[in-house]
Order: sequence, then structure tokens, then C-alpha cells
Amino acid sequence: MSTRITLAVVAILVGALAVAGVISLSLERNAATRHAETTVLAQTRSLASALSSTPDLARLFADASHPYAKDILDLIDKIAGTRGAVLVVASDGTLRADLLRDVPASAIDARRLAKGKAVHGVVGGIAYAAVPILSTTTSEAAGAPSQIVAYALESDVNLSADSALYYLLAGVIALVVAALVASAIARRISRRVVDASQTATRIAGGDLDARVELPPNDYPELASLGVSLNTMAAALARARHLEREFLLSISHDLRTPLTSIRGYAEAIADDAAPDPARAAQIVVSEARRLERLIGDLLDLARLDAHQFSLHRVVLDAGAAAADAAEALRYEFEASAVDLTVERSATELPVDADPDRLAQVVANLVENALKFATTTVRVAIADEASGSVVVTVEDDGPGIAPEDLPHVFERLFTSSRRPARTAGTGLGLAIVSELAAAMDGAVAATSPISAEGGTRISVRLPKHHAPAPSASR
Repeated sequence: MSTRITLAVVAILVGALAVAGVISLSLERNAATRHAETTVLAQTRSLASALSSTPDLARLFADASHPYAKDILDLIDKIAGTRGAVLVVASDGTLRADLLRDVPASAIDARRLAKGKAVHGVVGGIAYAAVPILSTTTSEAAGAPSQIVAYALESDVNLSADSALYYLLAGVIALVVAALVASAIARRISRRVVDASQTATRIAGGDLDARVELPPNDYPELASLGVSLNTMAAALARARHLEREFLLSISHDLRTPLTSIRGYAEAIADDAAPDPARAAQIVVSEARRLERLIGDLLDLARLDAHQFSLHRVVLDAGAAAADAAEALRYEFEASAVDLTVERSATELPVDADPDRLAQVVANLVENALKFATTTVRVAIADEASGSVVVTVEDDGPGIAPEDLPHVFERLFTSSRRPARTAGTGLGLAIVSELAAAMDGAVAATSPISAEGGTRISVRLPKHHAPAPSASR
């Protein structure tokens, strides 16, 4: 992985250097071309001005056949480092004599020269310029110029060969530095990724104590990856702990009623039960306990598989919740715990499944009964925020602060809260799932007084009837 990252960084740098080199060389060549063109034009203007100020010398140049003209041109070329020529342009824009050596006639705008204006440009790496110096006539009586004598220079556009070498040397140095830096960064990144991968493999293999080291000044993304893996491992370890506790609890809850059912059933079959009717009632009670436990497990399985159907209708939440709580009054009397139900005198319409709402209230009330000391209070009220709130309070010892965030998690049972009967940790999880399915929310508060106590509230959105349409 480290090698691949290094090669990728170097490849990207090579491409970037290549593009930058081509662009830089192009810009340098363009600058050199403009400089050469400007220089040749300035030299040509300077020489043309000097020749123009000496008419006799200018006429000498006009006669291209004069032996001194070529000698003077050669001398100027040696001094200026350029190649000069004399151009003769007819009044109609036709070149008549002595063209530049490397610049074709088609490149020179003779018509512009005929008008007495300078011309310049670059052709094939050669910069040139031509400036008129003299007007001549074929006949003195004519009185009008018939041709223009212009002085022209040409010069090579010099692009230093050292430029490419300098760019190549700079590129090699940049590549070496980039390779070293990329290798160091790649090793640092790959080492952290490999550590995370090995830790994930250990976690997948069942070692939930494996953790990723989190060194200081680490890359934020790698640090986030390590934190995520460590959080996942901690969550899995906690889930495994809860699963073990659940298996122990569910085993106890299944074994106890089954043992009772088997013992009383055998006693009844052998005519050994002193009170067969009482024994039969115990068998029925234990069978219902098993049925309720299995029903909770099936409900959670259906919720997980998204096969949990809701038949929502508009109903009075106050009446439905009160009826569900009152149905458990016998169990409260048997446990010597008071049950108080408070509801609004007006209807509290909600859009919910009546059976599932009753199941939510029943689970909350049964859970409160397990921990209550003397009283359980059920209240159904209308909130100004537009929600209907079902609240169940008990005066038990309360929930430990470290347990409070987890009370609605599946399989959770508090080890610090003494209960009247053991639980499997499914009831409140089902309440949370059902409340969410009916667009509601559930919350727990504990303690609610100096002595303790717990309050669990379920909020459901209140149903608002559509406004009647205006009659015409």
C-alpha cells in the first residue's frame, strides 16, 4: 500500500511537471519571440532614422548595385548581429529588389511600406522589420514618388537551450523530494490503515477487547477511523454482555414456568395434587407467562423484519390508555400497590393502532409495577405543543444514572435496580419501537423526587380534524 501511494503521488507530480514545463516553455518562447520582434523593430527604426538623416547615404543604399552599399550592409550586420537588406517598393505595392535572405516576400506587407509605414513580424523563428527611408522618382519632372526605398533587418528568435535543461534539472530535484515526502506520508498512512485492518480482523474473529491505538497529532480521518472501530468494538462487547445476560434471564424465565407446569401437571395426572383446581390455575398462569414472553420475542422479530403491521385509526388516547391500565388492576391489588389513572375529561384524538397503543401502556404499567413501592400513577394529558402524552410514574428506587441512557435498548436489564419480578429487557424496547412506528417518541426521567422514582412518557401527535368546507 505504501508503494502504491508513493507511485501514485510521483505519477501525479510527473504529469503536473510535464504540463507545467510545456506551458512554461511555450510562454518563454512567446516572450522570446516578442522580445526579438521588438528588438529588431527598434534597431531597424534606429538605423533607418540614421540613414534618413543622411540623404546621400540613403541614395547610396537605394542603388543596390553600388559596391559600397553591400559593404556597408555587411558592416551593419556584423555590428548589430542581424542580417540587413534594402527593399525597393513600387508605388503600387510591388517589391522590386533585394529581399531578406530568410524571410519570404509573401510575409512582407509591401503595400504598407508603399504608404510609408513600417512593417514587422515573425516567420519561422525569424523576426524581421522594414522601415521606409527614402522616396525616389523615375523622372524628376514627374514630381511624384514612384518607389519607396526601405531598410530591413532580420534576426533569429533565440530560445536558450539551457532553459529546457534547467526545467529538466528542477523537475528531477522536485521528483526526488516528492518521492521522499510521499514515501514518508505513505508509510504513515499505510501503517495506520494496516493497524486498523488488523484490529478489525481481530474484532471479526471474536476478540472484542482489540482496540486501535490513537496517537496524538494523527491525521483527523485516520483518528476518526480508529475512534469508530473502537466504538464499534465497545458496542459489540456490550451487546455480547447483554446477550449473555439475556440468555441467562430468558433461560430462567422459560425454565421456571416450565418446571411449575410440569410439576403441577404430573401431580394432577397422578391425583397427588391436594387442590387440583388451584394447581390448574397455576398451570394456566405459568402458561400465560410463557405466552407473553414468546409474544414479546415474536414482536421484536417482526419489527426487525419490517413485518409488523399497524391498523391505525383515529381513537381517544385517554380512553384507550385508561382501559389498558385498568385491565391490570387485579395484579396491582395482588401486589398491594395502588394504581391511579388520571385522564382528561375531553377526548384526546390520535391516529394510532388501538391494540398497539394498549400494548404500549400495558408494558409501561407492568414495568412500573415491578419496581413500585406503594404507588403507580398513569396520566393522559394534552400538551400545548400539539401532542398527547401518556405518562407512567412509579415511586421505586429509580434508575442508576449510568443505566438511564440504555433503558430502551433491547435485552437491557438494570443490575442496580431491585425488581419485584425478573425481566428480560424486552418490554421497554418494544414500547420504543411501537411509539416510533406510530410517529411518537418515548423518554425516561429518573429520579423524579428526592426518594427516587421513575417517569416514562410516550408522546403521540394529536390528530387534527380537517376544517369543514364552506357551503355555497
